[in-house]
Amino acid sequence: MNDRCREVVNDSMQALHALAKLMPLLTSQCALSEMLETINRTLGSTLAWISMDDEAGMQRVICAGEVTCHSFEITHFLASTLLQRQHRSWRSIYWKENVGNVLFTPSHPGYQQLHGGVLCKLSGREGSDYGYFFLGFSQRLLSMPILKHVMVVLMEKLSDYFAEIVVRERAAIEMQRVVTQYKILFERAPVLMSSFDRRNRCVLWNAECEKVFGWRMAEINTHADPLALFCPDHEERRRVRGSLNALPLNDMYEWHPRRKDGATLTILWSNVPLPDGSILNIGLDITERKKAEQLLAQRAMTDDLTGCLNRSAILQRLTVALESERRQEWDHPYSVLMFDLDYFKQINDGWGHQVGDRALVHFCDCLRAISPASSALGRVGGEEFLLLLPGANSAAALTLCTALRKALRTSPLKVGDKSLILAFSAGVVDVRCGQRDASLLLTQADRALYDAKRTGRGKTVVSVDYL
Repeated sequence: MNDRCREVVNDSMQALHALAKLMPLLTSQCALSEMLETINRTLGSTLAWISMDDEAGMQRVICAGEVTCHSFEITHFLASTLLQRQHRSWRSIYWKENVGNVLFTPSHPGYQQLHGGVLCKLSGREGSDYGYFFLGFSQRLLSMPILKHVMVVLMEKLSDYFAEIVVRERAAIEMQRVVTQYKILFERAPVLMSSFDRRNRCVLWNAECEKVFGWRMAEINTHADPLALFCPDHEERRRVRGSLNALPLNDMYEWHPRRKDGATLTILWSNVPLPDGSILNIGLDITERKKAEQLLAQRAMTDDLTGCLNRSAILQRLTVALESERRQEWDHPYSVLMFDLDYFKQINDGWGHQVGDRALVHFCDCLRAISPASSALGRVGGEEFLLLLPGANSAAALTLCTALRKALRTSPLKVGDKSLILAFSAGVVDVRCGQRDASLLLTQADRALYDAKRTGRGKTVVSVDYL
């Protein structure tokens, strides 16, 4: 290497031959480290490095050669050299000997090993400087004009190449940064992202999918039909598969897949086309939100104290029942009962309002316990309740009232060591075919209830309007 250096930098003919050999090897397709290695081999240099600032202002250093050189040594070398030259314009700086003394500390092997050297500015086509190029030799430079001519030709060739390589490598770094960001987004986004190929194999399955569904991608792909894990029903599976591998959906639709533990989820799902023609499935887990909405809807229809339907909900239920009766156009039994707790004011005054509240709850619990599953119970006033009994006529309603009075006597409300037996009055209306007016039904039930209370309470009176 020393002889090679001596031939190239101190002999004009050898310098020309070296440049002629080197030029075809320097292409913008090379990596910067490869290019530096090529320069070292051809020119006989011991050390070559490039220092550039990236877009973030951080120094980037690439080194090649026999002498190890760290970025902090280069930073210190450039700072001290540029400080000395800050008032002078320059493109290249040459050292005939002892450049190692400038670049390294005395303890570094290169301090004694490196002698000749040259530092050049790197300039782009627009004339702006973007970095520095350095060559160091183990021999003293005997013929400076030859090296200067070599460097002029070399830098003419290298400046554009270096600029192209820098742009390409910056683009590669940026691409890697973008890929990394999207990979992090894919893995960490609180959105379900998955994709299945045409063989029904799962090829994308992010962390949110694993958390929500409970399955890992490796587990999914051990099954011949992975979709069966989420859709046990064959017909549903056929519909879902058709949507997943067909055209992208314009809107999100609701899907109810199974978790690994068997629980049913509620997912909003849609499809997004990818450049390679595959489909990315994107979903949002709205299971808890759906439960919360259902709970709110239930609370909006429920009486807070007794747990039965509130006034608005029970009246709506009656209206729907009458409309259904009209559409079916055939006669079958249906009755409406209006209840009122007897002497409820005395209960509140004598036992206190807390016991009064307990009395209302106890009454509803006893009534629900003996009512058929198809019935609907609602609270329409303070101590007034409405019971809808489909499939039952007034005779069945009277039988239910008798059973309720028996239940209230045999299971009285316990208040400390005392028992409170509740009593009630009731009015019954038979719903006949063609009856559509809910207000009229309520009026007739209320009149029958009033008759029960007026004639002594503790009775059930059937409305005579339809008899």
